[in-house]
Amino acid sequence: MQKNYETLRDALTARHVRLIAVSKYSEDEKVSRLAALGQVDFAESRPQALRDRALLFPQLRWHMIGPLQKNKAKYIGRFAYMWHSLCDIDTARAVAGHVENRVLPVLIQVHISGEAQKQGVAPDQLADLLEQLKDVPQLEVIGLMGMASSDGEARQQFRSLCRLRDNLNDAKIRQLCMGMSGDWKIAVEEGASMVRIGRALFDSEQA
Repeated sequence: MQKNYETLRDALTARHVRLIAVSKYSEDEKVSRLAALGQVDFAESRPQALRDRALLFPQLRWHMIGPLQKNKAKYIGRFAYMWHSLCDIDTARAVAGHVENRVLPVLIQVHISGEAQKQGVAPDQLADLLEQLKDVPQLEVIGLMGMASSDGEARQQFRSLCRLRDNLNDAKIRQLCMGMSGDWKIAVEEGASMVRIGRALFDSEQA
């Protein structure tokens, strides 16, 4: 695990890209090992798991990356350092209702893959969602997140997300979270400022 982590960290640091370790299927012991090596940003896809690990490892920054039901919004409002999967105004308002004494940074998840199983706001509906979010001061949109398809079109899809961000022409919305274990190198080449890596860090055969 240490070698994998240091290789990834060094490659990403050289490009000023933030590494987010996706720990959702990994034991607490592996989280501790990565934290001891200097990793700070971790991600969970289940709200209760994020809550539990935020309480267990309060020194780390916990990112929510998965689909979110409104009845689990309290865990994100209270415990998430950043929310990566905002894609509708109702859930955004539900989360905002549990944010106290701070502003929660969020990324809007944009549907760039064309795959029905992936979530996200349609690119042509992004402007409307941003307009609605102006009335939710507890949340601050700092960027966009997108997941590519597995059919070899990742580069074009990442490029389209970068272009969408640029066309917003908003100095506050600059972050691009895109790229995972299988396509992070392409994502970085296309302008990612954050990548989310799980398998390449945590798989037992690579640990």
